[in-house]
Amino acid sequence: MNILILGENVKSVNVLSFILRQEGYDVNTAVDKAQGWSDYLTDLLILDEEAIDGGLLRRIETIRGETSVGMLLLASPTSESDVIGAYDLGIDDCLMKPYSVGILLAHVNAQLRRARSVPSALVPNLSAANLSLDPERHTVILPNADSRQLTNLEFRLLYCLMVNRGHVLSTETIIEKVWGYTGEGDRNLLKSLISRLRAKIEISPREPKLITTVPGVGYSFTANE
Repeated sequence: MNILILGENVKSVNVLSFILRQEGYDVNTAVDKAQGWSDYLTDLLILDEEAIDGGLLRRIETIRGETSVGMLLLASPTSESDVIGAYDLGIDDCLMKPYSVGILLAHVNAQLRRARSVPSALVPNLSAANLSLDPERHTVILPNADSRQLTNLEFRLLYCLMVNRGHVLSTETIIEKVWGYTGEGDRNLLKSLISRLRAKIEISPREPKLITTVPGVGYSFTANE
């Protein structure tokens, strides 16, 4: 599996690269802003940053607009709103500095496990409630034929809900299937992800008809809309 590390601190990037190479991963690094991430083929993109600021958020948005590859952000402690903003613009996972090597590898392995386990080209297209989900392109086609690009997390969430349409999935089940692990702290991130997805597929996101909330339990995808 290939990992690409983007960052401006050469020492930090080199330490991170050493750790991951010791685990047997093929690692490329880019610390020169003139060298784009798209110069490489990769299974996971790691952004090694000191802080989440406007420049980083714009960079995340640009990258996500060009690829659906898994994106892990490593950053110094920041506000919850900044982290949520980074998720909103397309990262798949975030790990605050300082972190232990064990926790870092757990997050990296979780992202690469998903990259290995579900090759997009092998996942069948799904259709329900007049929506058509294209796993290879990570897009959803709406009833009016408009196409919406989905981030990795949005795609995994919608795929999970559509496969289990008509059934109520608990919050814990969705978190485990979408993120690959469980945790109380992810409940707010799930709510944010649900909100982003509703904004893309619902006629009226504030009055959702497709992705419904079951208070105290979780969420359900209604197939007959």
